[in-house]
Amino acid sequence: MLNSLTGEALIMSNFEKFDLRDGTHIRFTKTGKGEPLVLLHTIRNRLEYFDLVIPYLKDNYTVYAIDLPGFGDSPVNKNTNYDQSFMTDVVIDFIEQNDLSNVTLAGESIGGVLPLTVANKISNRINKIFSFNPYDYDKKFGDGVRRGNLIARFIIWSMSLPILGNFFSMLESKIVLWLIFMGGVHNKSAITNRYLSILTSSIWKSGNLYHLRNVFLNFHSWTEAKKVYKNIKVPIKLIYGKYDWSNDIERNETMHLLGLNQYITLDNVGHFSFLEAPEKIAEIINKV
Repeated sequence: MLNSLTGEALIMSNFEKFDLRDGTHIRFTKTGKGEPLVLLHTIRNRLEYFDLVIPYLKDNYTVYAIDLPGFGDSPVNKNTNYDQSFMTDVVIDFIEQNDLSNVTLAGESIGGVLPLTVANKISNRINKIFSFNPYDYDKKFGDGVRRGNLIARFIIWSMSLPILGNFFSMLESKIVLWLIFMGGVHNKSAITNRYLSILTSSIWKSGNLYHLRNVFLNFHSWTEAKKVYKNIKVPIKLIYGKYDWSNDIERNETMHLLGLNQYITLDNVGHFSFLEAPEKIAEIINKV
């Protein structure tokens, strides 16, 4: 539900746990009624990323919002390699073990790539895909994130350094996250103090430093995901914020690899579209 005073969604508390093969688990919430819709978030995010959009979706779908492995309040296993392949398998396990069928997959950034890699493996369970700002173009550590602003460029470059990168990653804080996230939106007011407080709540959890750098160090696995795009037969909607970090060449490459003739552009929206334009996102997903 929405807070009528602030316009922000209230934090959902009906968290459930799904056990992973590496001995950890991920949090998820289940809300609404109808065919299943699984929502997948961006790098350095968590299932609360969808708080603003779920109220607009829950009358048409049974909405599953999940923490991707190691993100949010879900625990980290320091022996796990958090690459695209591992996360794809986790989402597949979640769908299969919950016996979900006729599934709609929607996500942003790396969460925009996962619906495609998942559908490549279990197309029989997937009904349709909504890929928002897919993060499939990095040529180096945090390549896309660096494009947000000069501060993000410096912070992510510092994190990428051998040995010293661990030290700089330890400096992550509310102000650092604010500076990085501000480089991912067109409407700066979309990055609220409330949401930043939620994000920073996981900074000191066990294994967070390992997870943060490991995800970025696996940048190549997200770019290589494009190799399977041509195999996907599930209906796909590709959506970009006008001010997303990707450039026109990268967007057109993804569009053509997916066998599409066009993609949707969201005006006045950056990379974090679910925070900036939840009603627009819901309108796209709800449209039959």
